[in-house]
Order: sequence, then C-alpha cells, then structure tokens
Amino acid sequence: MSHTPTASFTAAVALCAGLTIGSLAPSPALAEQISRDVGVPLQEANEAIKKQRWDAALVKIKQAQAVKDKKPLEEYQINELAGYVYNNQRNYAEAIKAFEANLNSGRMPANQVTGRIKLLSQLYQQAGNNAKALEYGNRWLKAVPNDPDASLHVAQVQYARKDCKSASRNIETAIDAAVKSGQAPKESWLDLKLTCQHDLNDTDGMTEAREQLVRYYPNKENWGSLLASIANDPELSDPAKLDSYRLMLELGVLKKADVYSEMAQIALDNGMPGEAVKIMEQGFETRVLEDDKNKSRHVRLLEKAKARAQMAQSEVAALSRKAAANPKGDDDVKLGGAHMSAGQYEKAVESLQRGIKKGLKNADEAQVMLGRAFLKLNRKEDARKAFGAVPDDSNLAQVAGLWRVYAVQQPARTAQRD
Repeated sequence: MSHTPTASFTAAVALCAGLTIGSLAPSPALAEQISRDVGVPLQEANEAIKKQRWDAALVKIKQAQAVKDKKPLEEYQINELAGYVYNNQRNYAEAIKAFEANLNSGRMPANQVTGRIKLLSQLYQQAGNNAKALEYGNRWLKAVPNDPDASLHVAQVQYARKDCKSASRNIETAIDAAVKSGQAPKESWLDLKLTCQHDLNDTDGMTEAREQLVRYYPNKENWGSLLASIANDPELSDPAKLDSYRLMLELGVLKKADVYSEMAQIALDNGMPGEAVKIMEQGFETRVLEDDKNKSRHVRLLEKAKARAQMAQSEVAALSRKAAANPKGDDDVKLGGAHMSAGQYEKAVESLQRGIKKGLKNADEAQVMLGRAFLKLNRKEDARKAFGAVPDDSNLAQVAGLWRVYAVQQPARTAQRD
C-alpha cells in the first residue's frame, strides 16, 4: 500500500533541511508517492531526531533502507535523513556517502547544489581526507568566487596539505573580499596568514599580517608582537627604532630591561635627555629595571640622563634665540624636541610647526614628533594628519603609519597641558 507523503513527513524533511550542517532540503518532486513501508519508519526517525536520539533514529532509517524496490525519491529522502544523523554521530564517512549519493543523483534542486558541495568539502576535512576536501572546496570556490568563507576554507585545507603558497593567495582573497564589503577580516584569518608567512620565511608578509592584526584587533599582544618584530630589524634607523619603542611604551608593552636602557640611550644620543629620564624612571616604577640583574648600570644611565636634562634646560633660552634667527627650521625642530623632552607639548607644537613651515633637511622626524605632541594634547585629527604627512618612501613611513593607526584607535581623553 502506498500514499502521498503526509504533512508531518514533509515537515520532517524540512526540519532536516534547515539545520546547521547545510542545506539538506529534498527534491521538490513531492507529488511522487512514498510507500507506507518507507514513510512510517522515516516519520519515526524524525521524531527521534527531534529528541536527538541518534541511535534510535538510525534504527528506523535502516528499516526504511531495508525495504526492497524503493523509488528514487524514497532513496533520496532516506539519504538526507541518514546523512544528517551520521553527521551528528560524527560518522563522517557514512554521512559523506549519503550526501554524496544525493548530490550525484540528479534529483537535487539547482539552488542547493553549491551548499551541498560546501558541506561535502567540510565533511571530508573533518574526516581527514584533505585531497577530497580540496576537490570539493575548489568546486565551492568556483561557484562563489567572491565568498570569503569559501576562499578561507580552501586556504585552510591547502595549509593542512603544507601548500602555504597557495593558502596565502586564498587568504588574501578572503581578506580583500571582506574589506571590500565593509567588513573586518576575522582574526583567525589573519592568524592563519601570519602562520603561513612564517612557514614561508616571508618577513615582509609576517609584518603585513601583524599590521592588519593591530588595525582590526588592537590588543596588547598583537601590538607587542608587531612592534617587537619591527624594533628587532637590524637595518632599522635609530629614529625609527626610537619611535617604535615610544609606541611600545605608550601601549604598555615594553617589558624588557635592556629595551628600556637602549631606548633611553637613543633618546640621549638624539638630544632628548628629559625623555631619557622619563623612560628610565618608568622602568624603575614598573620594577622592570629595579629587579634586573644590571640595576646598577641602569641607575648610572638614569643619573647621566638627569645631568644632561638639567644642562639642556639651561640651554633652552639660547636655543630659542638661535631658532628665531635661523631662516631654516632645523633649530626650531631641536627646540620642539627640547619642549617634548620636558613635557611642554603646546610649546613643542608651536616650535615644530614653525620649523616645518620654514623648511627642513629631514621633515619626517619632525612630522612624527608633531603627531606625538598632538596626541598628548588630545588633538587626534591633527595627530593623524601629521603622521600621514610622512611619505611612503621614508624610512619612518612604517612607524608613522602605526602611530597613525594608534591615533585613530584612541578614545577621547583629557589633554596633557604644559
């Protein structure tokens, strides 16, 4: 005896269709008849599925499978429910067999084919068959070339197959697609990109990945990792290294005693003894220098910086007169540096802007200093403009760009006045 599928049976298949493992909707040929011998156990299987009684559901599905001379629609509906149950049991091999049979049956609606290909790629990945996962992943990506999830999935499979070069290309595709759609790339995507670039020994690629991480996920760990990698570049100039350390100090990610000392020494060498004093004092306050085995050496450096700072303050008036008489702006910038070193940020802005306007041999360092002074005064938009004025071909371009990112991320706060 046979009959038209009941409403409850249709609902059972629809339930299966809407769950998280993918689009499992049946063929629309519901006018075809399903025998009672098949329909009844599938209804009972569905009731067990609702209660997540997977073993009981499978018993009923196998009962339906045992019926002889089943129609194609019956086979299709059995496979859909069987695939769903097997997947929930983590029996991926059997789930794949059922879902793949339906994909290849010719009965699947066209609007469900891509979803099924996606599902099979994911299931093969779960089953550890990366070759088949990649085969289906590439079919999925071909169907939806602008879907970042498809690009990333293929990249993950390629990475598992130790093909970092191909994985990197697909990660970039996923990131570009997300950005173009106005969305931030997921942190896991950027972490995978960083891992791939590391495995490829691509230093520039690693830095780019870290820069994207701090742009979209600006936590201390990401900032610290990026700035440490930049500061450790042996070809980095002292001004660029100092500005990297300054940003580390600003972010609270400067943790090593030798870095505090190196930063203070570079500040001293660049005529900013007052800043060197602040650096060392902060190192002692945080106990990084206090508890270091080379504490006595750090104390000597602090005393040296204090003596230089006192001398520099006594020379500010003379430097101011010299700057006023100089048609070029270099002395104004030195004066601005002295004001920055002393924490006199409004005076620093005035001197730096005057020096930049007059003209300089190296305006890039002055622009970065000006941006930092604006940040201290909570003039974030002015700071962003100052950092942005450093040209891309400058050796300070990278660190200026990071200061600009940091400025964008800063909340409103009280300005630090002179």
